[in-house]
Amino acid sequence: MLQAFLRLWLLLALGLAAQLTQAAAADDAINLAGQQRMLSQRIVKSWCQIGLNVQPALSKRQLDEAIRRFEDNLKALDPVAAGPQARTALAGLRAAWSPLRTTALGVIRQADAELIDARAEDVLMAAERLTRALQDQSSAPVSRWVNLAGRQRMLSQRLVKTYMLRQWGVDNARLRDEMESVQNEFSGALAAMQQRADNSAAARGEIENLALQWEWLRAALATEGAESFRLILAEGGDAVLELADQVTRLYQQSAP
Repeated sequence: MLQAFLRLWLLLALGLAAQLTQAAAADDAINLAGQQRMLSQRIVKSWCQIGLNVQPALSKRQLDEAIRRFEDNLKALDPVAAGPQARTALAGLRAAWSPLRTTALGVIRQADAELIDARAEDVLMAAERLTRALQDQSSAPVSRWVNLAGRQRMLSQRLVKTYMLRQWGVDNARLRDEMESVQNEFSGALAAMQQRADNSAAARGEIENLALQWEWLRAALATEGAESFRLILAEGGDAVLELADQVTRLYQQSAP
């Protein structure tokens, strides 16, 4: 009887361990797909900063690193994107990435700024489809928060990217609307994160740091105009990115 009970307990423990491993793998996949959204915007932001002579050496390193990370993430996503919906979305992301990569590695010139932004939008939409497909596969409630916090990383880069494009003379209806819509989306998601009842003490602290840095970035945007603000916005966007990434990781760690 005791041996039968021990065997049953072992089977239950192994089953629970497998479920926890699967949940962690799902959150890792969501995080990676979410990173691709951010990297699509960071590539354009860094590309524009080089053209605008905003810390060109650092911006070039950031551009090269973003391209490398995107390709590494694609490789890492291949074995974890299970199911037909996720596989189709991953294939779409690969297809959208190739034109963006070609432009990002080419000559940096103002005449191609709208083109690289349009190609980054295709990658962003493809990465969003993949992220949602992976979230739909996950049964862990925290996956929604991993996705939400991860999207804040993208919005930080999207906001500064839009600013840099407009500084370089790119102006269209979408970009004019984007400055306000991105700020509204970020602020709404931040409020939801602040109100989440299950935040750990560490997560609460980082979210408050994120909120303070976000308000600083918004204040800087409100005083745009001087050329020196390009550097301030570039550094402020990266600070928001780092904090949003830390919150995303803390949500991952809180998964059961």
